[in-house]
Amino acid sequence: MWQTMRGMALGLALTLVAVNCGSSSDDSAGSEPVGDTTNLSADQRCEANREAGTIVFVSSFDFAAAATILDVIAADAEGYFDEYCLDVDIKPGFAPGNGGLVAEGQAQISSAGSFGELVNTNVQGEAELVALAQYGKTAIETLIVPADSSVETLGDLGGTTIGIKGDLPYSLQAMLGVAGVERSSFEELLLDGFDPVAHLDLGIDALPVYKSNEPAQLDAAGVAYRQFDPLEFDVPASFGVFFTSAEFLDQHPTAVEDFLRAAFRGFAFALDAPEAAVGHAFDRIDAAGNPNFLSSEGEGFRWLTESGLVLATTAEGEGPGLLDIDRLGSEIELLTEVGVFAELPDWRSMTAPGLADGLYDGSDVIVSVE
Repeated sequence: MWQTMRGMALGLALTLVAVNCGSSSDDSAGSEPVGDTTNLSADQRCEANREAGTIVFVSSFDFAAAATILDVIAADAEGYFDEYCLDVDIKPGFAPGNGGLVAEGQAQISSAGSFGELVNTNVQGEAELVALAQYGKTAIETLIVPADSSVETLGDLGGTTIGIKGDLPYSLQAMLGVAGVERSSFEELLLDGFDPVAHLDLGIDALPVYKSNEPAQLDAAGVAYRQFDPLEFDVPASFGVFFTSAEFLDQHPTAVEDFLRAAFRGFAFALDAPEAAVGHAFDRIDAAGNPNFLSSEGEGFRWLTESGLVLATTAEGEGPGLLDIDRLGSEIELLTEVGVFAELPDWRSMTAPGLADGLYDGSDVIVSVE
């Protein structure tokens, strides 16, 4: 499996280049990053990054091989954070609870399952989280039904039972809203665990899943199913959204920039060497006792699927991770239309446009800041 995965990933690998910070190449990379950091020397940036202290990065799901997790783990294991004088402590977490940790200052950087999730954390908790980068420009979730289900269209979900883990993902709420399906028209059953075979055995009619996880488990078990994918309904959605607090970004802009720079390099490393990257993840997974029963094969599938979606939705000539501001706005506007938000939030204030752009020269990560 890994030889096949490696061959696919090598064809997708990013090129890393080193250019001078503040040079003409840097000027052409995009909008100006947040804060006055462009004229700092490497030594000055290093000192500024040390002053940020320990940066706690809390993940959105364990030490899984997901976009915004595996790239951070790889960046740490390969020494990229050290190159920028960053002290990063990676801790396992779960979305959306990780947003509250950053808002409270218990962690400094994390990632959201979607921009809608981040905005909802801000709205519900009166937090001031800011989206820094966005890997996926589509939904990572999909809704599955058994292959022999009588549910042929989304409109057939009325009167059925949908199993949920915590809550119905925002992209699926938007998809159902677009299809005119009221959330009150079906029953919701709160599920335990992450086993889709066991969940479908409960007799539920539909199950929200991650494209990078449960389908592989169902395929391996020989369970046939059909999908309703938000992408097929033109639902603007996102996944893999790095964020921090407005306060931390304001106080330590170089640390935030260089954290992302290292993470983008980690993403490239994981594309080029997926087996090694997943191995780095399992060093942490095994050390923590693997409470979520993750497997090397399953995490390999997760990374290949998510990185493939990231690259497929990244505009030609751009590097992975740039914010698509217009699409993020469309995502929140649609979620407001379908009733997730009572009124349109001030979503623009929850983004840091241009910051990630300044870390690329075209589609190549700007590695050196000397």
